[in-house]
Amino acid sequence: MKVAVVGGGASGLVAAITASRNGAEVTILERNSDCAKKLLMTGNGRCNYWNQNQDFIHYHSENLNMVEKIITIENQKKVHEFFDSIGLLPKIKNGYYYPYSNQATCMKSLLLKEIELEGIQVLNYFFVEKIEKDNSKFHINPEKENLIFDKVILATGSRACPKTGSDGNGYSLVQSFGHSIVPVLPSLVQLKAKGSDYKDWDGIRTEVLLSLFIDDKIEKEESGEIQLTSYGISGICTFNISGLVAKALARNRKVTVLINFCPFASNEEEFLSWFTKRNHSLKLETVEDLLEGFLNYKLIPIILKRANLKKSARWKELSSLEKKSLASIIIQFPLEIIGTHDFEKAQVCSGGVPLEEMNPNTMESMKEKGLYLTGELLDVDGDCGGYNLGFAWISGIIAGNGVISDD
Repeated sequence: MKVAVVGGGASGLVAAITASRNGAEVTILERNSDCAKKLLMTGNGRCNYWNQNQDFIHYHSENLNMVEKIITIENQKKVHEFFDSIGLLPKIKNGYYYPYSNQATCMKSLLLKEIELEGIQVLNYFFVEKIEKDNSKFHINPEKENLIFDKVILATGSRACPKTGSDGNGYSLVQSFGHSIVPVLPSLVQLKAKGSDYKDWDGIRTEVLLSLFIDDKIEKEESGEIQLTSYGISGICTFNISGLVAKALARNRKVTVLINFCPFASNEEEFLSWFTKRNHSLKLETVEDLLEGFLNYKLIPIILKRANLKKSARWKELSSLEKKSLASIIIQFPLEIIGTHDFEKAQVCSGGVPLEEMNPNTMESMKEKGLYLTGELLDVDGDCGGYNLGFAWISGIIAGNGVISDD
């Protein structure tokens, strides 16, 4: 059986190796000069390739019931068995999996070595423009190279980070076989806030609690470090709400993010109680002095300005209304979100081929027999922390097994 894998990224490489181990003659068609280009960028070059916590709350799709059928305990086990089989030793920190070397190059090297050992042909600089089906055979670029295969695994990626070759071409290919597409939007991406006065906090990194409100209803909370920028906010917490933000904005809904710069206080009353005790126990004179012990120094004048307080203001001399104003700004600093950065900056995308158009047991298309889809091409995206690569590995393994299955 001749199998083409279109795309030499994470899911494509795993699918190719798995299919080859099942006896298929596999060819990888990669548009770049080399495979796994995007993989080298993951985890800041360290490759956070898995997360021990596979709770479905970390995945997003229009059909989460189908996600549950794909990310099963059995399929998770197959991922670990696969990496054991290629010699990858994991380093596990707080449930996050990295290569023991802390280098994404290690992951790439092991995958490509296995490709070589399996005798899998890799055609680099090969751009798939068109796929046609004729008498149960797939013809790739029929007017040019006209490569003929029994089955095709599409692992082209999404539109995120197009400099790595993911420009959305895969969507056109699947649509030619009758598939529909859930609107594709940037995810794991920075958020832009309304206003132009954020330059003073640009570059600040701080621990916060982020609360996302859509049409004034809370949708999600994230805690951890964010980066304050001249256009709004960035960082892992921001990325983990960005997919929901992009979808809401695309539907013209109101999006607000509240930042709690004092996350150990859950509301204004707790903050006021704690801050008053802090004032009594310390010899510090001004509100500015009291804030310096836990806020970034660049953030303090911004907080005071928003609260309409002078630097010389003393806590004991403030009115209850002024105290409440300060507490409100620190606990619920509001940002009206007006956009996300584009696909160039996004790590992944939300949207893609609906999962109900797939067989979750094989990743075979319900629209075209012999066509299999994996990874970011599908309507699944995950939080930061190894979830997107996790889905890539699982879907790739399922597809690699699926090409020889009669399911």
